[in-house]
Amino acid sequence: MLLAAGCGDDEGEAPKNTTPAFTNTTPTTETAPETESEPETEAAPEGDGHGGGHETPTSPEDQPGGAGDEEPARTEAMLTGRGGRITPRLVRVPPFLAVRVTLRSADGEPYALRIAGRVLRAGGALASASAELDGLRPGKAYVGTEVETGVTVRVEASAEPGP
Repeated sequence: MLLAAGCGDDEGEAPKNTTPAFTNTTPTTETAPETESEPETEAAPEGDGHGGGHETPTSPEDQPGGAGDEEPARTEAMLTGRGGRITPRLVRVPPFLAVRVTLRSADGEPYALRIAGRVLRAGGALASASAELDGLRPGKAYVGTEVETGVTVRVEASAEPGP
């Protein structure tokens, strides 16, 4: 494909025309011949999974900072305790996205909210508390109850996702 630049006689004279007759402008790449064998992988050491051996990452998912280390898609539901009550009473979230419910005490007083089988307590030394809840189908809701007053708070899947 490529012409030899050193065409000339055997007596050491330099060739008179050193410009190649054909120039290839298409980049070429070499490919390795395909093989029928499976790629080699290293088996994970047996043990309890708590540092009992050295594991070699085999994909970007297994490497720190690699693919899959991202936070899953979720939305926030911020609730604030102030003046003896938790507000807002209704939080609209996009359907299907996980919901991080955060209860914050704005005045330092203790507040407690029971939601989806969990109790969030904020106030005093602990300014806020959070819980990660599964995403909801459209029109469904988590109903939280203030522990002291029994007043309800709704986290409802009725908002549209996006900015």
